[in-house]
Amino acid sequence: MAVLFPDHRNRTAFRLYLFLDWDIQRYFKPLLLAPSHPKRYKEVTYDEDVSSMMKQLSKDFHIRNAEVALYLRDRPIPAVIRHALTILFPFVLLDVLLSWLADAWLQPDGFYYQIFNLKGAGEQLIDIGYSLSDLVIMLNVVVSICAAYLVGYYYAEFFHRDKMTTGLASGAAYIILNYDYRSPDNLFLFDNFGLRGLFLAFVTGIIVGLIFRIPFDRKISSHQVLTEDDRLFSRSQRMIFPLILVIIVFVLIGFGISKVTTAGPLGILNEGLASITLGRATTHVPAILASAIISNLLMFFGLASPVAQPRLIGYTTYSGANYQFSQAHHTSFGAPYPITLHTLYDVFGNISGVGGMLALMIAILLVGIVHRERRVAYRGLLPTLSNMSGIGLVGLPMIFNSIYLIPMLIVPVFNMLVGAVLIKSKIIPPAVYRIPWTTPGVLQGYAGTGGDIATLVVAIILFFLDIIFFIPFVQNGNRLQTLLVQRERSRQAEKEREQNDK
Repeated sequence: MAVLFPDHRNRTAFRLYLFLDWDIQRYFKPLLLAPSHPKRYKEVTYDEDVSSMMKQLSKDFHIRNAEVALYLRDRPIPAVIRHALTILFPFVLLDVLLSWLADAWLQPDGFYYQIFNLKGAGEQLIDIGYSLSDLVIMLNVVVSICAAYLVGYYYAEFFHRDKMTTGLASGAAYIILNYDYRSPDNLFLFDNFGLRGLFLAFVTGIIVGLIFRIPFDRKISSHQVLTEDDRLFSRSQRMIFPLILVIIVFVLIGFGISKVTTAGPLGILNEGLASITLGRATTHVPAILASAIISNLLMFFGLASPVAQPRLIGYTTYSGANYQFSQAHHTSFGAPYPITLHTLYDVFGNISGVGGMLALMIAILLVGIVHRERRVAYRGLLPTLSNMSGIGLVGLPMIFNSIYLIPMLIVPVFNMLVGAVLIKSKIIPPAVYRIPWTTPGVLQGYAGTGGDIATLVVAIILFFLDIIFFIPFVQNGNRLQTLLVQRERSRQAEKEREQNDK
């Protein structure tokens, strides 16, 4: 237990403290107090003020959350991915902004296209939208290849290997992995590129980095190296064997996966997770909640949501039946399937954006002091309003950032639980109408119910509650940033002292 490790700042003790100590002794079991550490644990009575106890619990939780964030920040893999995402951000920003313009403004099924009745602008506007969509596809390819390259580059830098060659090999390996071996036209699996392929790019860069760490023959005679060209040539020669091994490994992996599915590595992962979390239980609240939790947890690792896979089925069966009922009875109360992916996950789970991203950005703009995060929030606010969370996912980043993990999991689940209770109680009707996927989350219930005011009021209240819930975590991120700045200044001061001593 934690009483054996009172000094949890010790690195070894912290690993046990992190998973075993929930401070049960301090709050609920005073009889179990450790006599060897009386100063740390104070006795409490059961009539203690509840609010002070909850404040202490909250304080301890945020301290622990910051410790986990610091621990992950110093680990090699999260550090490599964080550096890669920082360099990748401009490409992602351009990709998401163009996608937002194309899908929300320049497509006939776009939210703003319909709201502002842009149909009168003519077919040229739609043609521009299609051209932007093609450009987005090309940018998706660039984003994935660059992500694999950067992860391989920084991984090699961390372990003092050849950075440039490892990065280039990682980008090439990602292309090989997503080649469509079944296609007679020699096409690539373009669905695996872009933000949804970030996790695959991470894994590719790390595997290539591991291969390049294998100690192949590196001995080069000194008399062979005479000029800079000779040094570069010798450097390239040392990379031949690991490069051959990379090509063989990823060709075998890609070809083997093509025998199982035509969707590639991400297809296997998406379909498998969707079948595990949902299967055919798309009208059951626990299954939808579990899918939302897993979906948002996967965002923490840079994976796309598995909910998108069965959603097409849900629209053609349950949502279709609900729509026909509403047309026949002129109301959606009493619909045969009041609980579906559409009525819960789309309408309530995304009120604050995907994973609560929109609420987080507003909380950052309200109380955040980190200049980098505030700039990301300003730039990503409008696309995130249309359910495009890529700017925040990469720019903040949310990937491997434990500070915002808990609210990212809790906020959508809380919203969906409230929605399920209200729908089951027939206080608000279920959403039965198809709406553009770029519709702001807070308006999806209002539009999907045909203009129900109660649903809109509930969505607005939940949206403000989500922002309030995120604020303490943003403040904790502020404190963590202050600590990191102080640590960096201490390191720089120490380096300056060492240089002065020399």
